[in-house]
Amino acid sequence: MNPYRLAGAAASVAAMTLLAACATLAPGGPARTDETFRQVASGMPESEVAQMLGRPDETMRFPLSHSEAWDYRYYDTWGYLAIFSVTFGADGRVVSTISNRVNSGGDHAGSK
Repeated sequence: MNPYRLAGAAASVAAMTLLAACATLAPGGPARTDETFRQVASGMPESEVAQMLGRPDETMRFPLSHSEAWDYRYYDTWGYLAIFSVTFGADGRVVSTISNRVNSGGDHAGSK
């Protein structure tokens, strides 16, 4: 076997492992797992969600509905990159949550 090819494969595996670790753990925050996100419930105040999940990766305000969404990137149980989003109403309490895979086709997207 070609030693250069083997070294390249090992580097790719190491890079993917590092990427997974970075996306799964918030810097200095709690682990980002499906189980952690399942604990977020309707009616929870922003402060409790922030304590449970840490700082979001992105936030977006919706002025017309007086709501705000917080997004967290992570790798789900099956290893897919996903975004968990929690939406707060005008009163600062959770009104909805959703988790979406970024590439639900996995490594087969685009192949024919």
